Amino acid sequence: RRFVASGRRRVDSSLHEWKRRRMAVKADVFAGSIAAELTTKALLHPLDTIKTRLQYTVVPKRQRAGASSIPIVSDLRLGFRVLADATRSPEHSMKDPSLRPRSRAADAANAARSLYRGLTPQLVGVVPIALVYMPSYEVASGALKGTPLQSTPIAGVLTGVASAVVRVPVSVIKSRIQLGLHQSAGEALSHARRGGRGGLYAGLRATVVLDTSYAVVQFTCLEQLRTLALRFSGGELTDPTQLGTKANAAIGFATGLFAAVATEPIDVVRTRLMTQGAKGVGAFAYDGLAHGLAKASRAEGMASLWRGLLPRLVTKSTGSLVWYTTYMEARRAFNAARRTSADG
Repeated sequence: RRFVASGRRRVDSSLHEWKRRRMAVKADVFAGSIAAELTTKALLHPLDTIKTRLQYTVVPKRQRAGASSIPIVSDLRLGFRVLADATRSPEHSMKDPSLRPRSRAADAANAARSLYRGLTPQLVGVVPIALVYMPSYEVASGALKGTPLQSTPIAGVLTGVASAVVRVPVSVIKSRIQLGLHQSAGEALSHARRGGRGGLYAGLRATVVLDTSYAVVQFTCLEQLRTLALRFSGGELTDPTQLGTKANAAIGFATGLFAAVATEPIDVVRTRLMTQGAKGVGAFAYDGLAHGLAKASRAEGMASLWRGLLPRLVTKSTGSLVWYTTYMEARRAFNAARRTSADG
């Protein structure tokens, strides 16, 4: 009996230790995700605003010629127009950009306020999104580790689906404020509620496809680059958390670059679906993702599906650099503090 009791105590002790470690890992993942998201969103919101306004802009195929048909060149030309409009009034409106110019100081202040429109709902949404996005991937990838599905993109797919449910209402409100279609989060929310579930969740399917596609590309690149970095260490490093800041920054930057190019067409149509109003009517009259992709390519040319690529490249590559580096550094700091507390 004493032997059995002793064995049970050891099993209980091991189980308790396993649960404690699991909770500690979850805590450091949550802390890293929130710190990374807050930093990224606050720094890069103006570029996100420019990207949203570019994607909303329609340029008929007949007006596109020569270098103007190249997505990045077109973004530069249209981007300067967006910036010029932003200097005229903080209440930027894609419906009526004909606003009166003012002094340089007023222009600068207007531009800052205009490009930071929609920041509040963006930051409010950080916590719920962060608590779903990276932790979902860590849980999914951990569950698949050691199974035949480990090398498949299933973890990325599950992450994309989970995060889309949380991200869509935030994106709908943010995008409509950025475009000047509504002047406040309250007004945008009230308008979305009048549209029912389709209002607040406009573009949900497109967002699921976007987030799933982005997550698959992102985490596939992430895993490959992590493995490559560990291999280049010559066996000295065995875990991604041991990689230095420069390595994490390079991994984050490259990951964001690849993912942005691959998913830009979906993001363009998603933005338009979220801001057009009721499904099938409004500014674009898209019935869904597939219809939007086909209609945009017919009316504006295939290149239109990469409109806004330049600011999105900068946003996603730089954002991924900041996000992944901050995420890994926060995890490292959290784990170090936990070890210090345990030793004390």
